[in-house]
Amino acid sequence: MATPRTTRVCILIGILLVLILGLRGFLKRPSEHKSSAPTAGVAQRRVGGNMDRESTPKAKVHALIRSSLQDFRSNPDAAQAAVLLRSLRDGIRNAPEEEAAAAVVAFLKTGDDAPTRLPFAVGPDGMMEAVPSVRSALLDLLPSLDPVAALGVAREIMNQRTSADEYALALRNMAWNDLDGDLKSELSARFMDLLKSPWLDQPSAGFLEAFDIAVEVGGRPMFDRLVALASEATVKSNPAASRAAFMSLDRMIVRDRALLTTAFSADAGWMDFAPQQRASLMSRLDITEPPQREVFSRYLAATSHAAGELEYFAKVFPNENFLYGHRLVTADEATPTIDEVKAADARVVAELAALEPTVPEVAKGAIRTIRKRLKR
Repeated sequence: MATPRTTRVCILIGILLVLILGLRGFLKRPSEHKSSAPTAGVAQRRVGGNMDRESTPKAKVHALIRSSLQDFRSNPDAAQAAVLLRSLRDGIRNAPEEEAAAAVVAFLKTGDDAPTRLPFAVGPDGMMEAVPSVRSALLDLLPSLDPVAALGVAREIMNQRTSADEYALALRNMAWNDLDGDLKSELSARFMDLLKSPWLDQPSAGFLEAFDIAVEVGGRPMFDRLVALASEATVKSNPAASRAAFMSLDRMIVRDRALLTTAFSADAGWMDFAPQQRASLMSRLDITEPPQREVFSRYLAATSHAAGELEYFAKVFPNENFLYGHRLVTADEATPTIDEVKAADARVVAELAALEPTVPEVAKGAIRTIRKRLKR
């Protein structure tokens, strides 16, 4: 029979064994947890991290462009297209500029596109109100995101000649980068190349809007090229191109009337196109300036006037009418006030009174008509 002392010793030994086994189990659990599968919470955090990396701003913009592409392809309605275009623009503009620009450039390099069924319509400050394709929408936005990237893409577009509308936007994007005139020569050459393209025969709206680049560039070489184009387009029954060239010539003269003086002085037959267009351009002369007054006298004395040309000239000279609207690059000409027009007319009347005795009889009637109209 065990003594009380023996019993106590056994109990103590049992307690020690339990404590030892429990301590071993406690020390073993951390290593077991490290080798076991992750809990649901840990798995969710890892998946979430991957999703965050895949949903960068650049990826989101790329996804937006792709989804918009599909929406435009499946949408035949112009009203809904305007909503889709606005949504695409807002989504891109709300993204960080650097990431958005990278996504736009990457997409443009794919060459993928879809029509929007909207026109090529220029809005305020040269930004587009509507565009005919997804690519043109992206080209329109790119300068506001990354001007340098926009210039690089513009050159690629013009080298590849993807479309006339894209070429027009590429010219605009290049002009917007020409802050100190370093790109003027290239801009002029690129526009001249556009005029040599097959697009001239059937000009799109974008092609015609690109003539604003000629006004921006200015200068005698550009002026002479548009004079030739206006004549060629008339002969080839291309009224859209002829009118675009004429409107550009008119605005170039308003900006620099010396162009008209030097061109006419060098070759009196340089304006060999529609008589009313010739009369309209000559009506921009400022006869208070001696060189322009000399050209005015030579024009009236010429014997090559078409029937009704001088009569039309007398109705519009001095021409202070301007063409207003949104353009890709240039701004509207400053409109003179009523008082400024009255003062200018008074000076012209005085000059005409002095000129009348010096011109041939055929021109006297035109001068009298002009003086009478201005006095009235």
